[in-house]
Amino acid sequence: MKLDIRKKVLLLVLSGILLTFLLLALFFTVGLYNASKTLNSEADALSSSASEYAEELVEKQIQKHMEEITRVRAQDMNREMVEAAEDTKYLADNMNNLLKKGIGSGADSLPNALYTDVPPGKPYIHYSPALVRQGVSPALQKEIDIESKIADSFIQMNEYYPIVFLGSRNGYTIRVKKSQNKPFLTEEPYRSSYDVRDRVWYKLGKEASGPVFTDTYIDTETGNPCISCVAPYYDAAGFAGVIGMDMDARAIYDEIMATAVTGASEQSIVIGRNGEIIASSKKDGVLSFTPDGRDLRKSGQNSFTRIVSAMVDGKTGVEVVSVDGTEYYLAYAPIKQTGWSFGTLVEKEATLAPAKEAAKGIREWTENFRGEMRGSLASYGTAMAAVMALLLAGGVAFSTWAARRFVKPILELQDGVKQIAQGDLDKTLDVKTGDEIEELADSVNNMSADLKTYISNLSKVTAEKERIATELSVATNIQKGMLPHLEPDFVGNSRFELFASMDPAKEVGGDFYDFYMLDERRLGITIADVSGKGVPAALFMAISKTILKSALMYVDGKTNIAGLVEKANRQICSNNEEMLFVTAFVGVLDLKTGIMNFVNCGHNPPLAFYKATDRFVYLPMKSGGVVLGIDEETSYREERLKLAPGDMLFLYTDGVTEAMDPAGQLYSEGRLKESLDRIGGAVAVREILETVRKDVGAFAGTAEQSDDITMVGLRYLG
Repeated sequence: MKLDIRKKVLLLVLSGILLTFLLLALFFTVGLYNASKTLNSEADALSSSASEYAEELVEKQIQKHMEEITRVRAQDMNREMVEAAEDTKYLADNMNNLLKKGIGSGADSLPNALYTDVPPGKPYIHYSPALVRQGVSPALQKEIDIESKIADSFIQMNEYYPIVFLGSRNGYTIRVKKSQNKPFLTEEPYRSSYDVRDRVWYKLGKEASGPVFTDTYIDTETGNPCISCVAPYYDAAGFAGVIGMDMDARAIYDEIMATAVTGASEQSIVIGRNGEIIASSKKDGVLSFTPDGRDLRKSGQNSFTRIVSAMVDGKTGVEVVSVDGTEYYLAYAPIKQTGWSFGTLVEKEATLAPAKEAAKGIREWTENFRGEMRGSLASYGTAMAAVMALLLAGGVAFSTWAARRFVKPILELQDGVKQIAQGDLDKTLDVKTGDEIEELADSVNNMSADLKTYISNLSKVTAEKERIATELSVATNIQKGMLPHLEPDFVGNSRFELFASMDPAKEVGGDFYDFYMLDERRLGITIADVSGKGVPAALFMAISKTILKSALMYVDGKTNIAGLVEKANRQICSNNEEMLFVTAFVGVLDLKTGIMNFVNCGHNPPLAFYKATDRFVYLPMKSGGVVLGIDEETSYREERLKLAPGDMLFLYTDGVTEAMDPAGQLYSEGRLKESLDRIGGAVAVREILETVRKDVGAFAGTAEQSDDITMVGLRYLG
């Protein structure tokens, strides 16, 4: 049977629709199968990774919490010791004043422990055997009367300290004891044999210039570890004796731990200067308190021995340790006043229990989600089948109508469009239907011509952009090459440590730094910031850098740097028609004396780290100076800075302090100083600069870098 073109087209369209629907059915079937398979795989991976993340998160948070609470408890104990030192100094100062005035009390004399049973809480005096044999002269009795006036202060201090005492160079002691038991100097053999001048605490205080702490010892009455704080006191002849007080280390520990919020799995310890347990919440095992004062560094448990050594050395940290067969997280922090260390232990298994419970919940949620998705995929497949059936019926009806009315011109149009799409932009459609199809053909012809023109223009623009990008890349490399390199001349120098970095906001920037040896003992250093960004700033930067270095090369021991900077300013101002300007910090460091002469030309104030104070401070600028490149007649003032070995100078541009976060807030000079104080000046200069850069980046987050970020660090080694 012969078919006309309409029927052929109709048959062709229907065949295409049927084939398309078959392919779609196959595609959706395979897609649903792969989606189900992928869902199962991703659900398992999600469950596993989420569980691991939960455990890691809990572990990090508990370690952070332990480190903070341990630091606070250590500070609390340290504060107790500081207060004891201040109270001891207070008593010593009072005694110095009494001996200086030289006036006796005129009150009843203190009971003598050699002959009297003294009740607790009452001050008494005791004479050494040597003093008994020698006898008490009138002059010595006057001294005793004067020193007895301290008894009232002893009674006040006895409210807070178990024993308050003094020992005279002449062999007598005055004491008051808070304990309910009788003072030990009223009992034998101490009553008839005790000489204060033979005691360890007396000898320690005699050699000291202020309050000092003894090593830990065991109180014979309580069995608890004790420590004494003593200080010397003086009369007109010089050293007169030692005054001080005892403290119960266990009582201080219990007072601090009484306010602590702890769980059943948490334990706390205090380690002494010799690796011994001062106080512990554990009742048995390696970490329990024993009177023998055993050194835990000799416990035989290697990992714990190493950590105890770190605690004795005054370090801070959080580590995993195995003690008595159980794994703990151990956080430790120093008690600086006494050289002790406070430690907090939490069982690792108990710590991770919440994370494991959370991981179990995640797995259950994942399994439920997987079931819901399977049901959704099945429903989606059923709905798609129904939709495809409706589309098929509609396609048959539409195809019949389309084939009868539009098939031929559409096919011609389709064929022409395909040729154009394949790149034949010279193809012209010749469709004469007198309706929208003809207009569409004309539009396609116009589009083909426009597209041809557009492609031609696009090729030119693309080539131009590639040329500009290439030139900017070369400019970036040139600018980087202009900056001085640290290696090999400025690395490993025995007299200074130097590091510098620059991150331009665009391909090229306006910041620069420079450093060079003027001779064998003088180091020149410059950091500067040109106004603006991009290529103009980079060109002005190159000019300014060259002029400043050329000017500074004339520095000698008698030349004023300010005059050289003024000369450089006049050169920069000349022919500066664009009115660009540059801020700069220019300095020369004498590596023999540590003296830096410098000029600040409107630049950000540097920060200096002084090893003696272990802090960073902003240098006070006597004169902020005027930026370079504005006024040829500007005068500048030279300033001087003295660096000691270990001191450091941190230079930077405003790209650091004016870095903005997504909310538009500035990083600020205050945040910069806090970051440097947190890092500390003892670490390598390179590490300091890299850590500050990371902190600025973390602060800025997703915000675009708005200015060049440049930093220079210089440590004087002597």
